[in-house]
Amino acid sequence: MDEPNSAPTPEVVTRVLETLDFKLPDWYINELSKTHDLVFDFEDGKYLKLWPIAEVLELNRAYNADEFYPNFFLIGTDGGGEACAIEKQSESVYFIPYIGCLPDDAIYVGKSLEDLIEYLQVPW
Repeated sequence: MDEPNSAPTPEVVTRVLETLDFKLPDWYINELSKTHDLVFDFEDGKYLKLWPIAEVLELNRAYNADEFYPNFFLIGTDGGGEACAIEKQSESVYFIPYIGCLPDDAIYVGKSLEDLIEYLQVPW
């Protein structure tokens, strides 16, 4: 088992990827393979904590993601009322409300880490 706040082992990353029936974006795998979690906190921008890859399956189960967020895989939170999610079919990044109506309330962010960072730098 990984030490708290340490980067995941290659075995943990492989186990998570083999459990999924869809592909996570390469940027996500690359970034979360190097660190425990990833936090973006921009002055006058938005906040995002990407969950540790070792915990992402458990967190999706805890949020009943298959039931409440079909076609999405939750990867983080804004610390308020929204989750950051990957659309399983397209690998696109979205922000979706924990309480709301999918897909109407889903906010498309983009397909890359650069798109995500650009979105997060825009003030609320």
